[in-house]
Amino acid sequence: MREGISIISSLVPIAALVLIVVVAFAIYKAVYKRKINKRLAEGREADIKPMMSPVKFTVITLLCTMIVLVILWGIFAVMAGKRQKELAVYPSISMLRENTIQDSPFAGYSFGDDINGYMHFSEQKGDLRLEIYVVKSQMRSILPPVLVALDYVGAKEDILIKENIDYGFYKMNWQNSKESAASLTAINTGGYKGKFTYSCMIYDMAGMGDYDPKDSESFFNSIEYLKETKPDVTYELEFKTHQSGLLSCPQLGITVDSWD
Repeated sequence: MREGISIISSLVPIAALVLIVVVAFAIYKAVYKRKINKRLAEGREADIKPMMSPVKFTVITLLCTMIVLVILWGIFAVMAGKRQKELAVYPSISMLRENTIQDSPFAGYSFGDDINGYMHFSEQKGDLRLEIYVVKSQMRSILPPVLVALDYVGAKEDILIKENIDYGFYKMNWQNSKESAASLTAINTGGYKGKFTYSCMIYDMAGMGDYDPKDSESFFNSIEYLKETKPDVTYELEFKTHQSGLLSCPQLGITVDSWD
């Protein structure tokens, strides 16, 4: 399949080149014929500027078209490379729920378990319990740098847990209900080097009325509600990805002796 796509990708510029030359020559031929007919009708006194020969016109058109296509291809390649670099920098988030965690490297995980290849930190703030995992140096090129598992241990029924990552130039946020809070979230920093902040907040949704995170209308209503509501609990971690690929986090006591 890939070979087929590669062949098609190679043929498209050639087909475009041929098509442009054919159309240009058809226009040239029509203009050339019109001038010939005018000269025949008006004689040598006709005010007609001479045209280049068909062979010369075809060669010049072919060369100019090739140059334009090469320039366009170069611009496209630069833009595609820039886009690819941006995608490599931007973080990605994997939500590992009950139906997906078994197909991941963390199959069999239960809340609070140790995970091979990771440093494990347990934190609690109010009714929010967190299990935080930071990858060890020898595994940083294989596993996601940060894993977070949350669990709400309070008595309130209608709560919403909102998580957020702020890279300064780029933000991501997502929401969990009480039932899905104890699943695992894998944070992949991509090629990013610098500071980023992970935060999570618990909101009491009782004041909003009937709230169903699976219902789209209720979900959008919750967005407006959260803008005007102060969270019951807020927890924040500040990370830095160093040039070496190692992570530091002062709240967890992780420091990196780095020159960057």
